[in-house]
Amino acid sequence: MRLEWIEDLLAIMETGSLSRAAEKRFLTQPAFSRRIRSIEDHIGVELVDRSRKPIQLKASVLDQRQRMQELAADLRQLTQELKRRDRTAQNRVVIASQHAITTSMAPHLLNRMSDPRDLSIRLRSANRSECLVLLMTRQADIILVYESGGDRLTADEDFMQRCDVGRESLIPVYATDRLKQLNEAYALGELPIIAYPPDVFLGSLLEKEVFPNLPARSFIQRKAETALTPAALQLAVAGVGVAWVPQSLAQGEIGRGSLTALGKSLPTSELSIAGLRLNTPKSAAEEEMWRTIAALAQEDAMPSSAEAVAEGAPNGKATV
Repeated sequence: MRLEWIEDLLAIMETGSLSRAAEKRFLTQPAFSRRIRSIEDHIGVELVDRSRKPIQLKASVLDQRQRMQELAADLRQLTQELKRRDRTAQNRVVIASQHAITTSMAPHLLNRMSDPRDLSIRLRSANRSECLVLLMTRQADIILVYESGGDRLTADEDFMQRCDVGRESLIPVYATDRLKQLNEAYALGELPIIAYPPDVFLGSLLEKEVFPNLPARSFIQRKAETALTPAALQLAVAGVGVAWVPQSLAQGEIGRGSLTALGKSLPTSELSIAGLRLNTPKSAAEEEMWRTIAALAQEDAMPSSAEAVAEGAPNGKATV
C-alpha cells in the first residue's frame, strides 16, 4: 500500500465525501475517483460502498482508521528522514512542472545556475494538480505551473512562497501544408481541433476562455485528445487538427515552417508562470535554484505575445 493511497482514504474519512476529499488532495473529483478505483484494482478489494448516496467507505475500511493513521505517520516520518539524508549527501533539488514548462524552461534554468556541478537536479513533469500534490507531500521542492487570469492559485504567505516567473500565450497552430484543407473545412463551419481532457488545467482553460470566443459559425470537431502539450503539438504538425499550445513550445516548428500560428484569426489566451515552494527549511541547492528563478522573472525572459510569433510565421495564406 502506497502512502498517497492511505492519505486518499484518510481524506475521505476526514471529509465524509469524495468531492471534499478530492479538494483536500488537490485533485478534480473525476481524477480522484479514478485514483480510488486504481487502489481497489491493485489490492483486489472494493473499498467504497457505491450503493449509498453520498458514496461512503465500507465499514471494514473505516474500522482500520487508527491503524492507517499510524501507518501514514510512520511512512511520512521515514520518507522525510530518507529525503533529508539523501539531500544532505547529494545536494539535490526536485522541480516539478507542467509538461510544456519542463520542455521550454528547464534547460534555460539549468544553464543559468552559477555552478551546477555540485547540484543534483531532478525534473518531474505532471499536470498542474499533480504538481501541487507533489509539493504538498514534499516530493518536490519547487513547482512551476501555469495560471490564467481566471484561475490563479492562492497561497498563504505563512505557508507557501510564490514567484511570478514570466508570461506565456496559449496560441492556436496548424500544419502549414494543410492550411487549404483547414480553410475549406472552416468555410463549411467546421473546425477540427486537438482537445485536452476537461479535468486538466488546459482542458478547463479552453472550455472557459477559448471556445466561447470562437465565431458562432464554427462547429468544433474533436479529432483527438491528449493531456500532453508536446503530443498536441505533433498532432497539429501532422494536420490532425488545430492545437492550442504554449507559444514557447511552438516557436521551433513555426520557425521551421511546419506550423502556422493562427492567433490573428482564432482566440488565444494569456498565461502566467508561477513558481511555488513551501515555507520549510531549505537546502543551499534549493535556495540557489530559487534565486535563479527569481532572477529569470525579473528579466521577463518568457515571451508574452502571440502576435510576435504570428508575425514570424511563414505565409501559409491562412484565412481561418
